[in-house]
Amino acid sequence: MHVHTDNGNHARILKVARDFFNTRGYRSVTIQEIAEQLGMSKKTIYQYYSGKEEIAEAVVMESMSRLDEASKRFDHVDKNDSLRVIKEVLIEVREESMRFGPLFLKDMEKYLPDLASRYKTFRMERREKGVRLLQKLQDDGVIDDNVSVPLLAEILSTCMHALATRDAASELRYSRMQVLDTYMDIFCKGIAAGGIEEEAAAE
Repeated sequence: MHVHTDNGNHARILKVARDFFNTRGYRSVTIQEIAEQLGMSKKTIYQYYSGKEEIAEAVVMESMSRLDEASKRFDHVDKNDSLRVIKEVLIEVREESMRFGPLFLKDMEKYLPDLASRYKTFRMERREKGVRLLQKLQDDGVIDDNVSVPLLAEILSTCMHALATRDAASELRYSRMQVLDTYMDIFCKGIAAGGIEEEAAAE
């Protein structure tokens, strides 16, 4: 991997590439198009990356690193702050669900299988961490005892991913953010043990 000396250009290249990959997939995007969008030459981009595959890897690794950093605040959960924690967990899941577009994910599986495998492993590890957090919240009496935590995590992950990757904006005339936020509200209320509703009302 190349050594990057200009963090400004580095970030700009990744942002434009991620936007292109998400809207058009990986295969159809060219280095020339990325360069033109940035107003720079292909030669300049090659000073930072050896090619499109390395750019895609950097886009995915950067997102994984950001999500890892963001999730660290859930390592120590205060029972008295449980409602905020549940909401923030759901926001994290929402952000992850919206991180990459369906075209990019599909192309990654086909053309970048090693990267797709690493991303899949990362998602599984994050999901396991989420299960542990939900289990702790249930042990603390925040989540209803009658709810199966593993099943809860499966439903949450499947529904959030499905809602994030379908074309909700054209089908329902709502943005992905609106659809996911509404689902989050319903989900949060549905899993709550009795006392959490009073906590929410008191906010």
